[in-house]
Amino acid sequence: MQTEELLQLARHIVEHRRRRPSQVSLRRALSTAYYALFHALAQNGADELVGKTAALRESDAWQMAYRGVEHGRATSVFRNGPFMARFSPAIREFGRFFIEMQNSRQRADYNPRANFTKSFVLECISDAERMVARFRAANATDRRTLSSRILFKSHRPWR
Repeated sequence: MQTEELLQLARHIVEHRRRRPSQVSLRRALSTAYYALFHALAQNGADELVGKTAALRESDAWQMAYRGVEHGRATSVFRNGPFMARFSPAIREFGRFFIEMQNSRQRADYNPRANFTKSFVLECISDAERMVARFRAANATDRRTLSSRILFKSHRPWR
């Protein structure tokens, strides 16, 4: 999945009609924006831990790393204040926003009474675009460390 394509799709769902989008469209766009963040995280892990070349991206190892990201595990890592404190503001903000968007996605997908406004959803999409860009620009070693913690359920390093 391409993160940018998912974000473009989310924006298209909201903006493709001149009239007010339906709640179904707003819900779908919000969910799609969250999945853009999720796939950015999955791609980062696979790229940083296996490699970014076309050949490596075709490998079983890359696909296993990509598919190894779990929603709950990522949220748990992002909620770990002491662990997240070691990272740059860009990575910490990505983590906080990931949790916010996951909550919004769950409301959109599972709460039939939840209502969303066009402006709220467009703001979430814009924020997601900005957060992904900042996350990708963050220090590669930090992104690798984060991905290792999300992908591997292990004890603390031997230090």
